Amino acid sequence: MQKILGFLFFWGAILWAGSCRSQYLTGAECTEAYFPLLKQYRNVGVAAHAASRVGQRHLIDTLLKAGIRVSAIFAPEHGFRGEAEAGEHIKEGKDPATGLPIYSLYGKNKKPLPSQMQGMEAMVVDFQDVGVRFYTYISTLHYIMEACA
Repeated sequence: MQKILGFLFFWGAILWAGSCRSQYLTGAECTEAYFPLLKQYRNVGVAAHAASRVGQRHLIDTLLKAGIRVSAIFAPEHGFRGEAEAGEHIKEGKDPATGLPIYSLYGKNKKPLPSQMQGMEAMVVDFQDVGVRFYTYISTLHYIMEACA
């Protein structure tokens, strides 16, 4: 009897949770809330990777189209466009699509250098993380916050 009640409770909880509407919105779902704020800055840095998207468009392209002045891109492990394998060295350079400088946050420099952040007034960080301890995105976020402080 206890197993049957446990089974019914489990499936009842699953069905109830599935019927609830989410109270949370992702940043991609409410850009109108923060894009006006970002437009007031002259230089915005963006730390992003391949999954940083607003709909079908990459976050960088969305920010630039909205008139936000992005001055630099900071790439975590796997690179900005997701072109690097786990543990592979990330090359710094310019993004061919936008011409913006890309700085690696994986390898020798784990956080933005003061010279890379010169004149930067705001930093946008958009990493999707699966929440496991061996992923480097959460530590990269920590280092970015240290550099911005």
